Amino acid sequence: MICRKTICVLGLALCMGILVYPNDGSAEWYGDAYAGAVWTANTDLTVNSSLGTTTTYQDLNVHNNWTAGGRAGYWLDKPKMDWLGFGLDVFFFHLKTPPGQQVGVTGTGGTNTVNDAHWSLPAWGIAFDVLRLRLPLLRDERFVHGRVQPYIAAGPTLFITYAGQNTFVQPAGQSSTNVSLGAKVDAGATVMITKWIGAFAQYRFTHFTTELDYQNNQPALATETFKTTYDSHHVIAGVSVNF
Repeated sequence: MICRKTICVLGLALCMGILVYPNDGSAEWYGDAYAGAVWTANTDLTVNSSLGTTTTYQDLNVHNNWTAGGRAGYWLDKPKMDWLGFGLDVFFFHLKTPPGQQVGVTGTGGTNTVNDAHWSLPAWGIAFDVLRLRLPLLRDERFVHGRVQPYIAAGPTLFITYAGQNTFVQPAGQSSTNVSLGAKVDAGATVMITKWIGAFAQYRFTHFTTELDYQNNQPALATETFKTTYDSHHVIAGVSVNF
């Protein structure tokens, strides 16, 4: 479920967008499509049980993976304001921990091997770029907003995660979905090939925490919450259409 804090943040983002929405047509609209690679830092998996126990699997390795997505929005087109923009960004990436890792376990003591455990977590991000800044370079009559456009963007992001397999719990075949509020930061550059079409490359950082609930009947019937924080580094490239 989306918490009250999440709703407040997204409401603030929407209000900001309404306040600066260009209702006089003075905007340069854009649509982007992109794909790339993702590297995610090792993370801890903490399991809180309704029986009152807490177990933490430390320093889990997460496989490198891929990402793809698209975004749309606008840059203000008023004189001396075309460096400021806003947008909506939707993207997908996958978080997988390989089976058979040897990890430190706190709460149960000692070192344990997570045998044949497979943690697969597809993640969707819906990012509200409440702030996009660019530096128009190499302006001329054809490229009024610059042929080269370095940019940065940031904003709150809803992360929707789904785990359809969890070998930590019994009975098998359970699934869980979580919606959480996180953050995304972008930094890149667009090179305009024509007046309307450009190519871009960028770095992205994402941060969010998931909390997935399962029922476990071993060693006794209990509800268990699996909490994990993911810090991921994305390198992407794509095509931009401005109009």
